[in-house]
Amino acid sequence: MRQIRVALAVLVLAAPTVAHADLIGGLALLGADAKGDFAQAADNGFGALGHAFFTPDHAPFGVRLEAGVLVYGSESFNVPFSGSGGRVGVEITTDNWIAHLGAGPQFAVRTGPIRPYVNATLGVSYFATTSDVKGEDDFEAFARSTNYDDWTFRWSVGGGVNVPLSGSIALDLGVAWVSNSRVSYLTEGDIVDDGDGGIDFTPRRSEADLVQYTVGISGGW
Repeated sequence: MRQIRVALAVLVLAAPTVAHADLIGGLALLGADAKGDFAQAADNGFGALGHAFFTPDHAPFGVRLEAGVLVYGSESFNVPFSGSGGRVGVEITTDNWIAHLGAGPQFAVRTGPIRPYVNATLGVSYFATTSDVKGEDDFEAFARSTNYDDWTFRWSVGGGVNVPLSGSIALDLGVAWVSNSRVSYLTEGDIVDDGDGGIDFTPRRSEADLVQYTVGISGGW
């Protein structure tokens, strides 16, 4: 918990820095490969990431804020809806995912056809396993539950390049090493029926390191 409080303090202290600054923002598709102990339980993950880069007076340095969601496991199956006599089926989907929030320094080349950048962030990660229920032909779930969740401290170091496309819009390609401190989590297949209408599981606990890849668009250059 002390590490999480330190990370939140970093986010709070970063806020005054960005009050009077230029803004470069972006959205990206996110892919990740599990590393270390985490790779024994999970493999690849996919999601999305948003970021904002605040720089004072067109300077090459500033503060990066980012937030993202990554799904590292998912499973679905169909069962008869209770009380329907087997005439109506529903689909149950269980997702294992990570949400994160971080902030830290970034240095970026602001001009030229290729604009490299490097950064580092401190923040928090939220690990969760959730299940939802929807009709077999429906898009929206009508019931949802969090099966298990946990919080942990997170840090990352990374870099990438921005390639101007048109006006202030640029293609953004990035890679980062992400280290999540020891955390409890579930993966695909960890939840099993207990035979009495409930579920049973034993959370895993380890560090959860990732190599993170992003492909997206940034604007404000």
